[in-house]
Amino acid sequence: MGTMPRDFLTRCAKALPKKVAFYDGDRASTWSELNQRANQFAAALQSLGVNKGDVVAVLAHEHTEVYEHFHACLKLGAPRVGINWRFSEKEVKYVVDDANVRVILVQQNCIELIQGLRETFSANGVLIIGFGGTHDLPLDYETLMSEQLNSSPDLPVLIEDDIVAISYTSGTTGSPKGAVLSQKALREAMVHTVLNIGLTSEDVWFAPTSSAWITFVLVSMNCVNGMPSVLPNGDFEPYRFLEFVNKYKVTSTIMVPLIMRRLIEIIEDEGITLPSLRLITFGSSPATPQLIRKADEVFNCGLAQLYGVTEATGGWITIMSPEDTKRGLAGEEHLLKSCGRPFLHFDIEIRDGDNNICAANTGGEIWLKSDTLMTKYLGLDEQTKEALQDGWLQTNDMGYLDDEGFLYLTDRKNNLIITGSANVFPSMVENVLDEHPQIKEVAVVGVPHPEWDEAVVAVIIPNDADAFNPDEIIAFSKTKMAKFEVPKALVLVDDLPKGLTGKVLKKDIQAMFKDGRLTVPWEIPAS
Repeated sequence: MGTMPRDFLTRCAKALPKKVAFYDGDRASTWSELNQRANQFAAALQSLGVNKGDVVAVLAHEHTEVYEHFHACLKLGAPRVGINWRFSEKEVKYVVDDANVRVILVQQNCIELIQGLRETFSANGVLIIGFGGTHDLPLDYETLMSEQLNSSPDLPVLIEDDIVAISYTSGTTGSPKGAVLSQKALREAMVHTVLNIGLTSEDVWFAPTSSAWITFVLVSMNCVNGMPSVLPNGDFEPYRFLEFVNKYKVTSTIMVPLIMRRLIEIIEDEGITLPSLRLITFGSSPATPQLIRKADEVFNCGLAQLYGVTEATGGWITIMSPEDTKRGLAGEEHLLKSCGRPFLHFDIEIRDGDNNICAANTGGEIWLKSDTLMTKYLGLDEQTKEALQDGWLQTNDMGYLDDEGFLYLTDRKNNLIITGSANVFPSMVENVLDEHPQIKEVAVVGVPHPEWDEAVVAVIIPNDADAFNPDEIIAFSKTKMAKFEVPKALVLVDDLPKGLTGKVLKKDIQAMFKDGRLTVPWEIPAS
């Protein structure tokens, strides 16, 4: 049978019974306590009729109960589903129906989101368990736990191909897609991510992200080496994050570029220091060279950019090690535009439109092979066939490998702007514009144009709207990029639409141009 992800917790509880597994605000849970409560909840689920293969979901903010739930699911072989509390009621129902969820653990402050669905869920046999405060749900988490105080679940036999989790996408381009993940994929993703990032049992790890999507792997991989993991005690809030880093002497963390920018502003404004930090990893969306240079100056610790995708159980696929980041900061500027070299449990190929492997420094689509790859998209046979071919994952990400093995992301395939006969990757234009001191944030999109099919448009949050000089930005652009890449319009906004992970939602921006919320100096052709 071999090692399964559920075995990691049992081993931590035996080897490190009194060591802290999770810090959650003023609460601290040891490995033995976490294991005991996961056993209790697993036994409670079995008493409710949950068996191996039955899907158990969680709808909550970031608290210890989310990971008690996760480990209980691991023990039972019950696929775990995270439901995004930012989803609409329609999206929540879609996920519950699509995954055939049997039980949902719901935090008290998320109950309102499912209020209109309770009768439907009840009629369909979906059990709802409440926790975290007073509620009117028929089942209560702590009551169920108390009834199983000295109980342990009957552990079913598991094999590597059994489903361990279904991780849903954000649903920004239609209904959410459920990536079906195996026991083997999760085990390999956990072990190799800890190994390749270089985390040890002496680290204190803080991943202030949401367990509703694939980063539940990042938060819970502390069971691989027994290091404590800090939870954001709800959701990420920058001042609380900084407080917790110092309170718990966090050594290593992960963040998205959006969060990094905000933390830098606060640290500079208020003179905060973070002496315990030795490593910041970052990813989800590419960080610009300017931001990396600023982060090095402000945080004064190791910096490592990661690249991962949900379909590889998060990944993580590449790392720009702190040593390689230093090379970039010391003068090898091109390295600051890379997301690093592949982890050694991945094969990476760059392929052209005819599926031929591209030479070094030649752009194409990124293909992956690894034991961490998803099994399929749930109920989506055609999309699965498109994504998984002969053991390889077609990522839809565009990029190239240089002759040292560094991977450079150019953009998502569906973000490509075709203006006239030229191809423009928005991220390349964004990297240039981000260097200008008048620009705080920028997103580049293609907007329909009567002459060029699409035109390059930069949507900008300025540092000072009153002092913003568009002519200066265009002149700057012309010195840094090809003529066809220079934006045909600059549009100022107060904010950019972003998803759960901090990624800018470019489809939402394009929709704003189509419905007139944002405008350009030409008439947009009817689609």
